[in-house]
Amino acid sequence: MKHITTSPAYSINSDLGIGQSNWDWPEHLAIGQTAMHKLFKTVALEPAGKSMALPVSKQPLDVDTMRFVDPLKPQRNISGEQFLNRRLFNDALLVMHKGEVVHESYRNGMQENDRHVIHSCTKSLCSMIAAIAIDEGLLDPAQEISHYVTELGSIAAWQGVSLQHVLDMQAGIFYSEDYSNPEAHYWGYARAAGYYPPLQGESAIGVRAWIFENLTTRNHAPGTRFLYNSCLTNILGMALESAYNKDLGNIFEEVLYQHIGAESEGYFNTDPLGFPITEGQFSLRLRDFARCAFPMINGGKNLAGEQLLPVDFIERTVTANAEAKRAYQAEEKDRVFSEGQYKNKFWVIAPEERQFTMLGIHGQFAWFDLNRELMIVGMGSFPKQDGQLMSINLRTLWTTIAEAIDC
Repeated sequence: MKHITTSPAYSINSDLGIGQSNWDWPEHLAIGQTAMHKLFKTVALEPAGKSMALPVSKQPLDVDTMRFVDPLKPQRNISGEQFLNRRLFNDALLVMHKGEVVHESYRNGMQENDRHVIHSCTKSLCSMIAAIAIDEGLLDPAQEISHYVTELGSIAAWQGVSLQHVLDMQAGIFYSEDYSNPEAHYWGYARAAGYYPPLQGESAIGVRAWIFENLTTRNHAPGTRFLYNSCLTNILGMALESAYNKDLGNIFEEVLYQHIGAESEGYFNTDPLGFPITEGQFSLRLRDFARCAFPMINGGKNLAGEQLLPVDFIERTVTANAEAKRAYQAEEKDRVFSEGQYKNKFWVIAPEERQFTMLGIHGQFAWFDLNRELMIVGMGSFPKQDGQLMSINLRTLWTTIAEAIDC
């Protein structure tokens, strides 16, 4: 691991005035999300040895010419090219079927050597590392999280919150991540972490300090409700540092990144104090994102067939669970994935069909269909962080490609 940005310029394009305060405006996302290392302190995770080639199928899938139901006009069909560009605002797409790439494409100015931030898909990668640590006996999912992050031990709200509650976002801690509400906790956290400039009277105090100062109230019993809380994954990162007695960037590099056969460095952004923002600030080339995700569709094995993840981790994640489904819908109803659940930082959107996904704001994903041996990886610049329309667009993409694979 090496440092590549120690003093951020906070500017991406000075001529257009694109920088820390407006990198995520819809018209700026295409460049903002490929230049996060200019806004944060950044370390590079280095590959180990020769990259592992992604096998390429002799029967490619031409997604651009496929026909998709138009989510905005469901009585009409549009081409894949129109759907990807004008509905999903996709930047890059890769499809693997039965271990072979059947489609790879780039658009919206992105090229194959660009790195694109994968936002909250980073959470799922952190969970994969946690699964390895659990398998090695370094972490215990039933143990209280304060055993690993001792600062939480003095906060009464965290009593009884286990590592598994943190993995499943069922900690019961009062928090709001409503991106449409400027008063939501998330925005104060994001400024403290360095996503945006501090407001007057604030300072970029870093991830740790913000969590310990602000996540101090419980509003539900642990294990009863799913409530999306990005900060919980930073707490998982702190637990990993305690378990391995190493910096989180080194853990990501040594435990995961150097075992997936990466072709290039991965850029990990840190907060102002140097803590890697594991809830959402990892930037990768599309093919390296696919390499990171591939073990989840390959029985936990990397491209070389080496067992990277515990053999039961995928099944424990994807198996349908009535209690998990109740918790998933208890706080806020998901009308698009009404049968879904959230487990180990993966969105298990159709557990009976063994379909699940990593998800990140603005259209980042790695979607898996275990029955079809199908993986679809995408990077995007959807104008809003999230929302029902983006979910419908993603579901349309995944199901249409899955049906085309069956033909």
